[in-house]
Amino acid sequence: MTVHALHIFDRKGKTLFTKRYSQPGSKQTTLAQDAEQLAEQRKLIFGMLFSLRELMGALTPEGEIPALHSVKTGACTLHCYETISGLRIALYTNNNPTMNAIGSRAGVENARTSFQAALKHIYSELWVECVVRSPLYRPGDIRVNEGESSNDGGVGRFDIKSTSFEQKLDAFLQSMPWFR
Repeated sequence: MTVHALHIFDRKGKTLFTKRYSQPGSKQTTLAQDAEQLAEQRKLIFGMLFSLRELMGALTPEGEIPALHSVKTGACTLHCYETISGLRIALYTNNNPTMNAIGSRAGVENARTSFQAALKHIYSELWVECVVRSPLYRPGDIRVNEGESSNDGGVGRFDIKSTSFEQKLDAFLQSMPWFR
């Protein structure tokens, strides 16, 4: 299975982290076009997650917690994990039926390969350990390098790139049997 990208959003829709692993359609593009396509993809993914979350909240019986784990289209699958604090982690993959079956099994023996288990691990073991527990971290004070324009020039803002989050994320994803 090809993992195209991983996005992390806060509750307000601000992109906290994005990493592209492969490009769907592998067209030759310039750096500016690539950055524009990635920004558009982030907006579309968060908008879809937000809309589907609202729809699920309206359709879920009272007393039950609405949960959106994945959205499958004809071209790709979006695996989602939302924390209590509203942080949303989205893993954007292609549709490979064999690897989706491996990644979606919820059995105890396959808990390590489950997409939900992987996204939960990314949050609890990588994000919390590398970003939230960093002494430089202040909630709501994260610098996003791609296309961010700010009046203070980013002075005093926390940069995720200064942590080992990205290296640990890459190592974890590459250890998964469904990662390519």
